[in-house]
Amino acid sequence: MITRSNWGLTNRARFTSTRYTVYVEGGGGRADQGSDDILFWKAAFRCMRPDLAVTVKAMGGKPELERIAVKVADGTVRNTIVAMDSDFDELLGDKIVSSYVLYSYGYSWENDAMRPASLVVAIERLAKVDVLPVNVANAIESSYNICLFKLLKFINIDYYLRLLRRSLFPNISRGAFIKHEVNTGEPFIDTSVLRKISVNCLKTIPRASKTAKPQLSIIDPHSFVQGHTLQFLMRKLISYGLRLTGRNINVNDELLIQTVIPAFCDEALANDRFIEAHYKRMFAAL
Repeated sequence: MITRSNWGLTNRARFTSTRYTVYVEGGGGRADQGSDDILFWKAAFRCMRPDLAVTVKAMGGKPELERIAVKVADGTVRNTIVAMDSDFDELLGDKIVSSYVLYSYGYSWENDAMRPASLVVAIERLAKVDVLPVNVANAIESSYNICLFKLLKFINIDYYLRLLRRSLFPNISRGAFIKHEVNTGEPFIDTSVLRKISVNCLKTIPRASKTAKPQLSIIDPHSFVQGHTLQFLMRKLISYGLRLTGRNINVNDELLIQTVIPAFCDEALANDRFIEAHYKRMFAAL
């Protein structure tokens, strides 16, 4: 397999007649498989650097990508870009610094793509309307804000656990705490489930391993909630919004991704100055 050697990693782009090979996460932990990350980063390159000829390839889990990223950063591997989720890496000082190692602005690419502006556009496109009625847009925004506010405390617990090399959200089924009202379809957060699991997680940590809680407190829940958790919530919110417009559509992950990623290029990059600045800065350096 060509990616098993430094020579292969460096020269793969030449075999595909491109300037760079871009390695991303995904594929169920297996290389050469399809991945939603491929769709996102391909769209990002098309929006930000259409002049660059690249191929985007899933390379498995983040540890495998970090292994390649270290080689890219020290110059051992060339003609290669690594693009991956930030997680809490910047807060923990774990980012690999190189112009050719790209990170999402938020916890994951889902956090960047699934912004409120993209959410509204996705609902408009699926509902086949030009502009959402004001009452529908307000209801979605209110539900979105309430859900994220209720998650904020547990995002900070997740961050504390990551300091101890543990985690919260990746170990919980999203459907266990992100639910919806039967009659209206409006999503809500069952904090009792999160509270119970948080307490159990903290109890398993030996006293000697515990550290003081971080002085830094996360105040932006959208950017730092685990990506798959946000994705599940967005599915619920889009279904709720569609129901308010009179349409009953089963919003699965495939439909969500195919709708939200184009909306990211059309809306989030244009309407969120922090997202826009982050991606412009990264892609300008290539």
